[in-house]
Amino acid sequence: MASGCGAWDEVERQFTLPRYQALWRYWRHHPPVHLMVAAYLGIKPEGPPPVDEVGLADLLAMFGDENIG
Repeated sequence: MASGCGAWDEVERQFTLPRYQALWRYWRHHPPVHLMVAAYLGIKPEGPPPVDEVGLADLLAMFGDENIG
């Protein structure tokens, strides 16, 4: 994985929601180099991000107040 976290099985076992949030806070101030290079060169994604790249805010929005109860 580009994040250096290891194989998906390892991530699934060890990656908790607080760790995910901490990683996103860190990336907000120190983005991965491959994303900075792509932005510098003007390279943009060709479509919407895959489901596994949806941000935490998007995920939580799926479970908003209107969907509860």
